[in-house]
Amino acid sequence: MSNNLQYQYTFDATPAPAAPVRPDPNAPLFASEDALVASLSNSECVFQVKRTGDAHVMTFQVLQALDQCREFRTLDEHVARIQSTVPGLEQQRDAVTRVLQSLIERDLLISDTRFTERLASGATPARAPLRAIFVRACDRPAQLERLLASISEYERRHRAGRHYVVLDDSVLAVNIDRHRDLLREFARTLGCKVTYVGPAERQRLVERLGKAVPNHQAALQQMLLPQAGATRFGGGRSWNLALLLSAGNRFIMFDDDQCLPLRRHERARDGLDLNPTQLPFARFYRNMEEALAAGDELGDDPFNLHLDVCGIGLGELIGRSEYSLNRESLRGLNLARLAHLNSDTRVLATQQGTYGSARSESAAWIYHLDAAGRADLCADRDAYLSNIEAQFIWQGTQRARLGSISWFTPFSFDNSQLLPCTNALGRGEDALFSAAAHFCHPDALVLELPVAVGHLQEQIRRRSPRSLQASTPRVNHFATDYIQRQFGNFLASDPSQRLGLLATIFRDLAGANQAARITHLREYLNYVRADAIERLQQTFEGATDAPVYWQADVRSIIDANGRALIAKAPPRLGDWSDEYDPAACAQALRQELSELADSYNAWPQLWEHARESGDKLLAGV
Repeated sequence: MSNNLQYQYTFDATPAPAAPVRPDPNAPLFASEDALVASLSNSECVFQVKRTGDAHVMTFQVLQALDQCREFRTLDEHVARIQSTVPGLEQQRDAVTRVLQSLIERDLLISDTRFTERLASGATPARAPLRAIFVRACDRPAQLERLLASISEYERRHRAGRHYVVLDDSVLAVNIDRHRDLLREFARTLGCKVTYVGPAERQRLVERLGKAVPNHQAALQQMLLPQAGATRFGGGRSWNLALLLSAGNRFIMFDDDQCLPLRRHERARDGLDLNPTQLPFARFYRNMEEALAAGDELGDDPFNLHLDVCGIGLGELIGRSEYSLNRESLRGLNLARLAHLNSDTRVLATQQGTYGSARSESAAWIYHLDAAGRADLCADRDAYLSNIEAQFIWQGTQRARLGSISWFTPFSFDNSQLLPCTNALGRGEDALFSAAAHFCHPDALVLELPVAVGHLQEQIRRRSPRSLQASTPRVNHFATDYIQRQFGNFLASDPSQRLGLLATIFRDLAGANQAARITHLREYLNYVRADAIERLQQTFEGATDAPVYWQADVRSIIDANGRALIAKAPPRLGDWSDEYDPAACAQALRQELSELADSYNAWPQLWEHARESGDKLLAGV
């Protein structure tokens, strides 16, 4: 703790009449620093700023006043709030103002300008080169053909000549042959460098990596190869392969059911949204043709749009006009909620929205839209019944946003420093990767851009049955939430050491006795469902003008979660069999977490070998 103690401020006892407050909308905004507080006596305390460790002594009355200034507001607004909430200060406007001015001088009340200057003071990191553009493909030749056709149009327009790599996880031989032929034709037509990694190439690559890192053979096969008897989605295998083939560089990743061009919604705007609780943005359309035509096609290189910001520092980011911070973007935000932003923060990955099909298997998020989105969702009953399947939509953000983790697959990745692997099996591999990445790099964030990529699934999917059920997270969602609970608890700076800590944390829970694992699962599911009920009830109470069919479905979801909350059913996660009893759930949790821990232990050595191999690893496929 700093020894530089600044002693208490006191309010003038002479009362002054309160005056009407009309804050100037152009006046500077101020917010109080986040701090730890310890009592010294009945009237004094120590206020230790978390960011710097500096300590200040003040009276509890000043502390109470400072506590009313957590959000960015004008000085006049803070004074008015303190007068209305702190007893005895109703008539002491001038005294309160003098004390707040003193707190500003002591850097305990931070102006919007000062906050922005602090963020911009960091060094500009060097950006790694682009290794390749990877495409995850799996038994969907029609989708891959459409994606490659859209990339062909991009290449003809921009003549970028980038390297494209198809990571084919197909099972059917006819699809493997078709995917290989599509890539050959793409290369023949455009002259771009391409690499095909099918099952045979993947097997050879695993054998080569196994010889180089022989002590992690089992984990290597588990992370990159299909496992006998596994029935879950296996998109994490190609994700992990892309991370190894690009180690030390940046890369871009598509899924085969996506397509260009990138489009920008007409409601999108410049600037940076720092609100951590921003409501989701979505608009709904009558058919796929309307959804695909929504917004405006980007004229600039869509890859460069992401690569220009992937890996840069926060100071450089906010120095650009399209991502700048302004007074209005900070108004009302709690400074403590922005503690993840500092001068060392960098953009670890970028993502974007989708137009066409939704990017999630559940559409429960549609019940948390803002008033405009809800009105679009519920235009009439027939439109509502179609829209709840989230098949013809625009889903994303109106303004660029920074977040600690992403619940959806990023588009560009800065893999210049160790990025963690993800679970080879199960949905939610994107969120798990993002949480582990932020655990390994606490000063790195994901930037979501206000643009969208086309997303056309191979068939119409019904999302409403899952949306209306009780919330039952999958294994990867459970692991994601468990990792988030560890944020801020560890001090190591080396990402490989932090990934080892994550492995130890998972082994700790996996090593608990059966009763403890069952209890933990029950507590987790109860928390998730109680949180869903609370959020839905708040949304319901604020949507007094919503149509009755929307209200009925919200009540139904609340009821489903309530019944699940009090039921005595086994604590099953979403990937597990309905036949599992509590003991089977406990055993499954142990196995899932142990396998993840094995992967996290093996990954740093594998990634480092891949980084040292450089282009040779990809060239040798």
